[in-house]
Amino acid sequence: MQNIKHIDEYTKVAYYYYKIGMTQDDIAKKMSMSRQRVNRILKKCLETGIVKIVIQDYEQQNVELEVQLETLLGLNEIIIVNNQEGEINNYLGVAASSYLKRVIKTNDIIGFSRGRALSALVNNLLPIEKLNLTVTQLVGGLNAEETNINSDYIVRRSSEILNAKPCFMYAPIILENKELRDSLMKESFFSSVYNTMKACTIAVVGIGDMSSKSSFVQKKYISTEEYNILHKENAVGEICTHYFNINGSIIESGLNDRVLAIDIDSFIKIPLRIGVGCGPEKLSAIAGAVRGKFINVLITDLETANSLTKII
Repeated sequence: MQNIKHIDEYTKVAYYYYKIGMTQDDIAKKMSMSRQRVNRILKKCLETGIVKIVIQDYEQQNVELEVQLETLLGLNEIIIVNNQEGEINNYLGVAASSYLKRVIKTNDIIGFSRGRALSALVNNLLPIEKLNLTVTQLVGGLNAEETNINSDYIVRRSSEILNAKPCFMYAPIILENKELRDSLMKESFFSSVYNTMKACTIAVVGIGDMSSKSSFVQKKYISTEEYNILHKENAVGEICTHYFNINGSIIESGLNDRVLAIDIDSFIKIPLRIGVGCGPEKLSAIAGAVRGKFINVLITDLETANSLTKII
């Protein structure tokens, strides 16, 4: 009889809490017991199977792996998309736009770098009812055939969708020499742009690699001397033109003396730093970005996520 009494009591507590939505304090008052007892009963309901929690579509999602990697990598959050037929960057873009919509707050300043995944992000972005948003370039532009992957296009398109104030750099990422860069940086216009970059509350960046697919390598924007230094120092990837090795250590090659991009110290101070990327050619770059704490949120695909568990 004692067990039946307990079951009746446990069932009623569970009904009040899970079905009606009463607080533990309200249940304690209603049933003349302490709040601690209500809490213990609710735990017992889960342990004994009186209450079973079912997460809808759990098996189709990657929640368990996401939580495992968040702990393993020390990330705030990781979003994993399933590998499907078609362009993977489109799926990454959908996931990234959904995540961005969730985290954006009024008065946020959002900085974008460049890349196909970020282009797909803005193509899937929906209007958000937040006030006083600003979007800014974190890097200059590239004279590339695919203009839709440039940071200026991404900022322009996202500002239209979010009804945000755009901040453009109107300059290339890489200049011919340090003197030209230093001269431009003395101009009040560029100082103002840099101040906006440094004030960012959210950064959304692509994770570049050192493979032959990399735009910087492919288009030979990096000088032979700079490339040799990066190769010698085992560079695996870059974020906003800042190259690093697989341990996340920044490599000084001289390249950043002639680039227009947010400096790495200011970048790391941005509270929310979202890295988007996947693929075997980017695996080492993603690992280095995580180890260097350049990103604290990662959006990637299932194959890359599984591979990360083996090398971190």
